[in-house]
Amino acid sequence: MIYFLHGDTAPLQIKYGEIIDKIKSNNPSIPEKIFDASLDEVTLFFDSISTNSIFSPKELIILKRAEDFKNLDGIAKSLKMYNLAQKEIVIVYEEFLNDYGKIKNPIPKKTLDSFQEIAEIICFRKENEKKAIIFYIQHELNISEYEAEKFVELVGDDFFKVKNEVEKVKSFLDGDSFNLEKIKPLLSINEEYNLKNLIENFLISKNTKDLLHFVSKEKLHNNFIYGIAEELIFYLKLSSLAQDNILNKNISYKKFNEGIFENIKMFFLTDRGYPHPYTLFLKLKNIDIFDEFFLRKKLKELTYLEYSIKSGNLDVEIGVEDYIIGFFR
Repeated sequence: MIYFLHGDTAPLQIKYGEIIDKIKSNNPSIPEKIFDASLDEVTLFFDSISTNSIFSPKELIILKRAEDFKNLDGIAKSLKMYNLAQKEIVIVYEEFLNDYGKIKNPIPKKTLDSFQEIAEIICFRKENEKKAIIFYIQHELNISEYEAEKFVELVGDDFFKVKNEVEKVKSFLDGDSFNLEKIKPLLSINEEYNLKNLIENFLISKNTKDLLHFVSKEKLHNNFIYGIAEELIFYLKLSSLAQDNILNKNISYKKFNEGIFENIKMFFLTDRGYPHPYTLFLKLKNIDIFDEFFLRKKLKELTYLEYSIKSGNLDVEIGVEDYIIGFFR
């Protein structure tokens, strides 16, 4: 089997890891050889392809950095000439993005068409990153999608940090079942999660002390503006849906997940994707805390605050801390 894998940054690495794991799982003790096109090892790659071992029924052969080889069409054509019954071949082509997110080194259509005839083409790019990270955590820790999303919420969505945190947790659990509260003290929790958690507690408990201390200490005043805006908009949408009798806080999770969520999830879409249905369901218990007038008022004040800061008429630290102190007055 031949896999031609292309994509960018972390998603490419995640998918590459998945494919290699799958091959090794299906072929225990399979020998592995890795070649690098950027080091002119394409000839060595073909030398390995052309040789079949009488001692091993299968062999894994990997060609990395194929983007550095100028004649990929030639590789595709040459591979057709070999008996690959004993080979599992993975070719990796990394795409690089410019400052605008456009691919700087796209694969020519002719090349993709050539590989289409002989290989499984797999593309994984930035837009797939969150989904790929969630799947990776689920697979590695044997946990649910919701638990994986909470894990990302805690440590952030940088793949290499996630990978380190996952390995740390696996080592700690040593085969025991996963429990989020149990492993939380191990994790390097990111500032974004701490701020989000404090904002949620602030809105429910009306306690300003912890939030003020954290925002001031960590200098997260601008982050607070975006974080509180997201929460207020979230609750405003819930409030509107409740007024239309689409939602109520007494609904069961089963009914919410199986019937309602699919019809309303588009209202809660962000650049991070859709929320998990259970995350949205948990907020329903607070649906009566704020009325729509209060939420709109606080969003209006926040808009004025942001304008005043950006126009230079108000210091960001003073403005944000005053907003927090006077939020419930």
